[in-house]
Amino acid sequence: MRRRRLLAGSAGAAVAGLGGCLGGDVCLGNCPSCTGEGSWPPTVEVEEPELDPGGSETFDVRVDGITNFSFDSRLYKCGPNDAPVQFGDVEFRPPIDSQADSCPPIYVWDDCTNATLSVTVQAAQDAEPGEYEYGFSVGKTVGERRSKDYEYAVTVNAE
Repeated sequence: MRRRRLLAGSAGAAVAGLGGCLGGDVCLGNCPSCTGEGSWPPTVEVEEPELDPGGSETFDVRVDGITNFSFDSRLYKCGPNDAPVQFGDVEFRPPIDSQADSCPPIYVWDDCTNATLSVTVQAAQDAEPGEYEYGFSVGKTVGERRSKDYEYAVTVNAE
Protein backbone atom coordinates (compact mmCIF):
# COMPACT_ATOMS: atom_id res chain seq x y z
CA MET A 1 0.00 0.00 0.00
CA ARG A 2 1.34 3.41 -0.91
CA ARG A 3 0.98 6.32 1.43
CA ARG A 4 0.61 9.94 0.35
CA ARG A 5 0.83 12.85 2.73
CA LEU A 6 -0.22 16.41 2.05
CA LEU A 7 1.22 18.95 4.42
CA ALA A 8 -0.58 22.25 4.47
CA GLY A 9 -0.99 24.85 7.11
CA SER A 10 1.94 23.55 9.16
CA ALA A 11 2.84 27.07 10.29
CA GLY A 12 -0.73 27.52 11.56
CA ALA A 13 -0.56 24.20 13.38
CA ALA A 14 2.72 25.24 15.02
CA VAL A 15 1.21 28.53 16.15
CA ALA A 16 -1.87 26.70 17.48
CA GLY A 17 0.40 24.25 19.31
CA LEU A 18 2.40 27.06 20.94
CA GLY A 19 -0.43 29.46 21.58
CA GLY A 20 -3.13 27.08 22.71
CA CYS A 21 -6.28 26.08 20.92
CA LEU A 22 -10.04 26.11 21.40
CA GLY A 23 -11.20 28.48 24.11
CA GLY A 24 -7.70 29.38 25.26
CA ASP A 25 -6.89 25.85 26.46
CA VAL A 26 -3.23 24.98 26.12
CA CYS A 27 -2.61 22.08 23.75
CA LEU A 28 0.68 20.24 23.81
CA GLY A 29 1.68 18.17 20.81
CA ASN A 30 -1.55 17.18 19.06
CA CYS A 31 -3.64 20.38 18.97
CA PRO A 32 -6.32 20.61 16.26
CA SER A 33 -5.69 23.45 13.81
CA CYS A 34 -9.18 24.97 13.58
CA THR A 35 -8.14 28.24 15.18
CA GLY A 36 -5.88 31.05 14.09
CA GLU A 37 -5.17 32.61 10.74
CA GLY A 38 -3.34 30.43 8.22
CA SER A 39 -4.40 27.10 9.75
CA TRP A 40 -6.25 25.92 6.66
CA PRO A 41 -6.15 23.64 4.70
CA PRO A 42 -5.54 20.81 7.16
CA THR A 43 -2.84 18.16 7.10
CA VAL A 44 -4.12 15.07 5.25
CA GLU A 45 -2.55 11.61 5.05
CA VAL A 46 -4.16 8.89 2.93
CA GLU A 47 -3.10 5.30 2.40
CA GLU A 48 -3.74 4.28 -1.20
CA PRO A 49 -4.75 0.62 -1.35
CA GLU A 50 -3.82 -1.79 -4.11
CA LEU A 51 -6.21 -4.73 -4.55
CA ASP A 52 -6.39 -7.88 -6.60
CA PRO A 53 -9.73 -8.59 -8.31
CA GLY A 54 -12.08 -10.09 -5.69
CA GLY A 55 -9.97 -8.68 -2.86
CA SER A 56 -10.66 -6.23 -0.05
CA GLU A 57 -8.53 -4.10 2.22
CA THR A 58 -8.95 -1.53 4.97
CA PHE A 59 -7.04 1.72 4.63
CA ASP A 60 -6.77 4.87 6.75
CA VAL A 61 -7.53 8.52 6.01
CA ARG A 62 -6.10 10.93 8.61
CA VAL A 63 -7.12 14.59 8.70
CA ASP A 64 -6.11 17.21 11.27
CA GLY A 65 -8.41 19.99 12.44
CA ILE A 66 -11.82 19.31 10.87
CA THR A 67 -15.45 19.28 11.98
CA ASN A 68 -16.96 17.42 8.98
CA PHE A 69 -16.04 14.84 6.33
CA SER A 70 -17.87 13.40 3.32
CA PHE A 71 -16.91 11.04 0.48
CA ASP A 72 -18.11 11.74 -3.03
CA SER A 73 -20.44 9.08 -4.47
CA ARG A 74 -18.12 7.46 -7.05
CA LEU A 75 -17.11 4.50 -4.83
CA TYR A 76 -19.52 5.01 -1.95
CA LYS A 77 -22.45 2.61 -1.43
CA CYS A 78 -25.03 5.09 -2.74
CA GLY A 79 -23.14 5.38 -6.05
CA PRO A 80 -23.61 2.90 -8.89
CA ASN A 81 -24.51 -0.49 -7.39
CA ASP A 82 -22.58 -2.27 -10.13
CA ALA A 83 -19.34 -0.30 -9.60
CA PRO A 84 -16.40 -2.73 -9.75
CA VAL A 85 -14.78 -1.10 -6.69
CA GLN A 86 -16.82 0.07 -3.70
CA PHE A 87 -16.30 1.29 -0.17
CA GLY A 88 -17.76 -0.79 2.64
CA ASP A 89 -17.73 -0.06 6.36
CA VAL A 90 -16.14 3.11 7.76
CA GLU A 91 -14.89 3.34 11.36
CA PHE A 92 -14.01 6.62 13.03
CA ARG A 93 -11.42 7.60 15.65
CA PRO A 94 -12.64 9.53 17.53
CA PRO A 95 -16.28 8.56 17.00
CA ILE A 96 -18.46 11.02 15.08
CA ASP A 97 -20.99 13.10 17.03
CA SER A 98 -23.64 13.06 14.28
CA GLN A 99 -24.26 12.23 10.67
CA ALA A 100 -26.27 14.12 8.06
CA ASP A 101 -28.97 11.98 6.48
CA SER A 102 -27.63 12.18 2.95
CA CYS A 103 -25.97 9.82 0.54
CA PRO A 104 -23.10 9.78 0.94
CA PRO A 105 -23.49 10.94 4.53
CA ILE A 106 -21.72 13.93 5.99
CA TYR A 107 -19.91 12.86 9.16
CA VAL A 108 -19.81 15.56 11.86
CA TRP A 109 -17.78 16.21 15.00
CA ASP A 110 -19.03 18.91 17.38
CA ASP A 111 -15.55 20.30 17.98
CA CYS A 112 -12.40 20.65 15.94
CA THR A 113 -11.01 17.11 15.62
CA ASN A 114 -7.95 15.22 14.42
CA ALA A 115 -9.76 12.31 12.79
CA THR A 116 -8.77 8.90 11.44
CA LEU A 117 -11.22 7.02 9.23
CA SER A 118 -10.60 3.33 8.59
CA VAL A 119 -12.31 2.51 5.29
CA THR A 120 -12.91 -0.96 3.85
CA VAL A 121 -12.77 -1.16 0.06
CA GLN A 122 -13.72 -4.18 -2.09
CA ALA A 123 -12.96 -5.01 -5.70
CA ALA A 124 -15.37 -7.21 -7.64
CA GLN A 125 -13.99 -10.48 -8.98
CA ASP A 126 -14.36 -9.12 -12.53
CA ALA A 127 -12.88 -5.65 -11.77
CA GLU A 128 -10.64 -4.45 -14.59
CA PRO A 129 -7.06 -3.54 -13.63
CA GLY A 130 -6.49 0.19 -13.21
CA GLU A 131 -7.08 3.14 -10.93
CA TYR A 132 -10.53 3.88 -9.55
CA GLU A 133 -10.75 7.50 -8.46
CA TYR A 134 -12.68 8.82 -5.51
CA GLY A 135 -12.77 12.05 -3.59
CA PHE A 136 -13.75 13.49 -0.28
CA SER A 137 -14.47 16.86 1.20
CA VAL A 138 -13.38 18.09 4.62
CA GLY A 139 -14.61 21.18 6.40
CA LYS A 140 -14.48 23.17 9.56
CA THR A 141 -17.17 25.25 11.20
CA VAL A 142 -15.09 26.52 14.14
CA GLY A 143 -14.18 30.15 13.44
CA GLU A 144 -14.25 30.94 9.73
CA ARG A 145 -16.09 28.23 7.77
CA ARG A 146 -13.90 26.48 5.23
CA SER A 147 -13.91 23.34 3.08
CA LYS A 148 -11.51 21.59 0.75
CA ASP A 149 -11.86 18.72 -1.72
CA TYR A 150 -9.27 15.96 -2.22
CA GLU A 151 -8.85 13.31 -4.96
CA TYR A 152 -7.22 9.88 -4.59
CA ALA A 153 -7.42 6.44 -6.21
CA VAL A 154 -7.72 2.76 -5.37
CA THR A 155 -5.61 0.55 -7.66
CA VAL A 156 -6.79 -2.85 -8.90
CA ASN A 157 -3.82 -4.98 -10.00
CA ALA A 158 -3.74 -7.32 -12.97
CA GLU A 159 -4.17 -10.97 -12.00
